[in-house]
Amino acid sequence: MKTIKRLIECLAVGLLLISCHEYEMVQYGDGGQINFIGDYYLGQRSQPYWVDDTSYLHYEMNFGMNPQGDSLLFDTVVIGVQISGVPADFRRKVVFKTINVGENAVEVFYPEKYYMPADTGMTTFKIVLKRPAERNKVYTSFLVFDYEHSDFTAGTLERQKFRLVVQDVVNMELWGCSETDWDNYYVNYLGAYSETKQRYLITKYGAYNFQNWTMSSEYLELFNSNGFYTDYEDYKKSPGYKPLIDENTGEEISFPII
Repeated sequence: MKTIKRLIECLAVGLLLISCHEYEMVQYGDGGQINFIGDYYLGQRSQPYWVDDTSYLHYEMNFGMNPQGDSLLFDTVVIGVQISGVPADFRRKVVFKTINVGENAVEVFYPEKYYMPADTGMTTFKIVLKRPAERNKVYTSFLVFDYEHSDFTAGTLERQKFRLVVQDVVNMELWGCSETDWDNYYVNYLGAYSETKQRYLITKYGAYNFQNWTMSSEYLELFNSNGFYTDYEDYKKSPGYKPLIDENTGEEISFPII
């Protein structure tokens, strides 16, 4: 009986050790699994700060509100990835693909082939997002790993998707200007408000932050020289001129002579 009892105890200990080893492998990984990691600044600064926090696995871009305005056609996004476990002593291929969400999918380009460098557990890749084809609509897709063509397998479930959201929207609220301020003051120098005029001013002068722009020396110089009016008149004489139509009136936008 003692021999049988001891044998049972040894088997129980052995099973416990095996189960613990398997658990550690799932938690730590063998170096063949890959995950997304997030940027604490959500892509809004030139230098990302990488964090292993699933709440940061997303990126949002409004092509309407940027210093280049309507001339910005593409946006480059830095994506961080990290392996689970020990790095390999050779490089391994990483391939992405997108999963569409809803009717409007983000158009994503991959400008190069991606590899996890040898002896490295974390690296970054650049992808390119195209400006949405239609304004005032939200485009959403998930960036995921294409394991059929990658040298990795899936890591933790909650780190397998990176959400991309893009749109092309302008309005007074996003601009940082109130309707009251415009109608009581800025209308005298910039004329009637329209989204078309806002897009023109952002594209022409980089005025995506209205409050900062109206406090700048550039704005003051334009104000003193009647530059808003003369610049648009020069645009009308340029070879690439196309009338910019006010969506509220159906007529071309204009600026008052100050």
